[in-house]
Amino acid sequence: MQLEMKFANFALLKVNFFLNQEYKEGSADTAIAPDIAISHEFREKEKQLIVILGLRQLKGNIPYRFEVESGGIFQFENVPEEKLLKQLAIINCPAILFPYVRETIADLTRRAGFPPLHLNPINFIQLAKDQEAKQTQSTQEISK
Repeated sequence: MQLEMKFANFALLKVNFFLNQEYKEGSADTAIAPDIAISHEFREKEKQLIVILGLRQLKGNIPYRFEVESGGIFQFENVPEEKLLKQLAIINCPAILFPYVRETIADLTRRAGFPPLHLNPINFIQLAKDQEAKQTQSTQEISK
């Protein structure tokens, strides 16, 4: 059975952008490495996977702060098996949403009078592996 998935909808759910009043030009810690949050919900009756991708940069010595949260609806013909659904929810679907979020952040920074911020690509496969390793480590620490 071939998986038939349709990217049904994209929406910006939350956008916050503000100047960093504590920014000091020429100081260290100017790296832009936003925190990434991914959540999902599968609506079995509708055969829809709802994925939320959030990026936020609230730390560091950069001239601004931002939070952008987006959501996507992915429609299926047939309900995929659980393992595949999880992979889609934490790797494939966020990778589809990321260019939209990246473009939003570039446009926000440009409209605020800064050079557009083009975030580096994100390896969602590695991100998922890192999250799984953290969860495994946390579970092992709790059981000790």
